[in-house]
Amino acid sequence: MTKRRQFGSSIRRLPPGRWQARYREPLANQLLSAPVTFATKTAAHGFLATVEADMARAVWHDPRHGDVTFDEWVGRYLLVVDHKAPTTRSRDETVLRVHLIPALGPRRLASITPLDVQHVVNEMAARLAPATVRTNYGVLRAALNAAVDDGRLARSPCRRIKLPAGTGTPCRALEPAELHRLADAMPVEYRPLVYVGGVLGLRWSELVGLRVGRVNILGRTLEVAEAIKYGSGRLVVDGLVKSKAARRVLGIPDELAAILAEHLAQQHLTAADADALIFSSPKGGPLNYQNFMLRVWKPAVTAGGLDGVTAHDLRHSAATYLDAVGAPEQLIRRRLGHGSSDITRRVYVHVLDETDRRVTHAIGELVWRNADSERATDQRASS
Repeated sequence: MTKRRQFGSSIRRLPPGRWQARYREPLANQLLSAPVTFATKTAAHGFLATVEADMARAVWHDPRHGDVTFDEWVGRYLLVVDHKAPTTRSRDETVLRVHLIPALGPRRLASITPLDVQHVVNEMAARLAPATVRTNYGVLRAALNAAVDDGRLARSPCRRIKLPAGTGTPCRALEPAELHRLADAMPVEYRPLVYVGGVLGLRWSELVGLRVGRVNILGRTLEVAEAIKYGSGRLVVDGLVKSKAARRVLGIPDELAAILAEHLAQQHLTAADADALIFSSPKGGPLNYQNFMLRVWKPAVTAGGLDGVTAHDLRHSAATYLDAVGAPEQLIRRRLGHGSSDITRRVYVHVLDETDRRVTHAIGELVWRNADSERATDQRASS
């Protein structure tokens, strides 16, 4: 047996020929054995040197805290994670259940190495899109970082992991004529949804959460205040939008105000129905994203000759229109519901309000009047 007096550590040869390293826990003065044995004496000494250096710097971590298995840790982790949005939490639960627990479930946390993590990433990359792999890896990294924060690990094994390069599918901005073509291909009750998304830039959750009481036809304004989100095929949350910046009042062009007024009349919705959804399913409930995409959206984009256009492209189109009419960056951020400086809001709000009215009018010119002229020219040419 070889002793190292400073820390009361030692190594000894075991009958199978491997080497065991032992050391004293600093506070309890308890003799501990390394969680693994070593093939050589040199490797055992190297382990003890690392332990002793960590003890000297007061950063030593008791490896017994990492004895919990990955799936056990995930169960505890999900119980206390309350800072994430419900849809994000639902996504994380699915990623952990479908991809990560099957790969790492029975492994002790302390035994998971960067090579193990890289292997998991490579296995996912062989069958999943690069963006999906990066998302799943982010979930794994967050769970293991939480284990570090909880004292389960000295450091995370998510280090120097090579991720697949993203393909970077670009967003598409629809020309005004294309926006009209998409709306015309929609069932009549969903045509206004295309314009609200494509002109005002609402997120999908904001579109399907829009209430009658939030639209002021005479005042030409629309308030974004509620959102409906789905995760794992079920309704996750029906409540306020994601942040203070996301709650906003938008000016709406005259043409869009007229479209919404007609839609409300056709749906027999009045001011007395303030809490009613403006866009709902055939049965009257909230629109389900997956069902809507399959049954309504995809047939419409195909009929309009716009294959590949996504719902998010409506929001990208709205941002493009704002830029095209010269809207300042601060106004673009405010209309899209992105975070911005409170100081900027307080100091420049009167300027932004006036600019907003000018920009709203300009968008109406861009999307309707100019596009109408182009559509009329196309119709004459085809006849």
